[in-house]
Amino acid sequence: MNKKTVIGCVSVLGLSAIYLAGVYHSGKEADNFIEKAVEQAQLQSEGQGIIRSEAKTGFYSSHYTLVYTPEELPEGAQEWMGGRDIPFDLEVKHGFLNAESTLTLAEGNLLTKLKSFQADADDEPFVMELQQSFSPLSSQLVMDGEFESAKFIVKSEEGTATIGAIEMTFDQEGRDFSLDLEMQDSVVDTQEFKLSVKGINGTESGRLDHDDPLQAVMAETVDALFNIENILVESDQYNVEANGLRLEVQQRLDEGRMLMSIGYAADSVHVVEVGKTAPAFTDLNLKLSFDLDYAATRDLAIMLQGMQSDPQVMQQQMEGMIVVADGVTEKGIGADINDLSMGWNGHKAQGEAALDIAPFQVSEIMARPDQIREYLTLDAQFSAPAAMLEAMPDYDPQQIELFVQMGFVQKLDDTYKVELQLKEGVATLNGQAVPM
Repeated sequence: MNKKTVIGCVSVLGLSAIYLAGVYHSGKEADNFIEKAVEQAQLQSEGQGIIRSEAKTGFYSSHYTLVYTPEELPEGAQEWMGGRDIPFDLEVKHGFLNAESTLTLAEGNLLTKLKSFQADADDEPFVMELQQSFSPLSSQLVMDGEFESAKFIVKSEEGTATIGAIEMTFDQEGRDFSLDLEMQDSVVDTQEFKLSVKGINGTESGRLDHDDPLQAVMAETVDALFNIENILVESDQYNVEANGLRLEVQQRLDEGRMLMSIGYAADSVHVVEVGKTAPAFTDLNLKLSFDLDYAATRDLAIMLQGMQSDPQVMQQQMEGMIVVADGVTEKGIGADINDLSMGWNGHKAQGEAALDIAPFQVSEIMARPDQIREYLTLDAQFSAPAAMLEAMPDYDPQQIELFVQMGFVQKLDDTYKVELQLKEGVATLNGQAVPM
């Protein structure tokens, strides 16, 4: 054998050894990840259900059988499912420093039942595929995946329900995560009404509080936006239509404080009696913001995750939870309504509110609930153009005037306004003291 042949054989053997080592490392890492994921799921489902797992591990692939048995089921569900167990198959293929996992519903009565309602029985009711990358030099988790569910059509004597298919993609790199969601149109058509939902989609990204996602408790930062293009309810008496619904969430950390904003919005909401016309409510907005101590809130989240359903154990845990909750309230809480507004018939009503909660102990308030007002500072106001109220179908000028005379509402030029303040335990409505 000449030198070139020897070198070639050594090179091939060396590369093969490296490849096999990479596959072996991927298999060990993938199996370890699944084992930890099952343990975490078992912990989170404690008191709600039991998760059993059986593994058949190999060099190039592994197979897992997972069975979830809920503690309680809705009435009739066990008979419909053909039992209490919900079985899953998890197939894992080991590659060079990577692994591909596929989770599906296992063969059984439930799978057969679900396929009978699918628009295409050849599809799986749902499939989750996960691709993981591993590095011998880093323990950081890197993965991306997809989740898909089938389209279902359920028919009964009452009517027909069509549930649109769902597609979701997600990825995780250490603490950083993101996901995108889209759902096809859904319809519920009965003899009494028809409900249609169109254009559901969303996106979310953020950063977790732990390098290992399986040990993460909550997110440190979040940016999320979910949309529903149209919801329409049609009946013999009324039609209700909502367009451009949105939910937006943002969360940031600032010097140990968790600052969160939540915004609800709709382009329009139209409620009209069949055969009649009426203007739609437009540009509806509700924007909330919260200010909490991050570390204390995280401790409370850990306590809540560990809560059990057993009454005796829960009673003992409640005592500890009050102590942890004190950690949140003793650091002060802020809650504001930054925008409460809506348009109607060319007019706009709007309001806002700022609430500060001074440091206090939950245990103290539980003993004396009426004392909570001593810790609250509230400044809220809401106003609406007089022309807007006067154009309302159920407008009663005598009732509005009565409210003005009683001091519940102020009439300022062409605007009706309500102001509510609370400070040092004293509440005022439009400047007048209100007994509490």
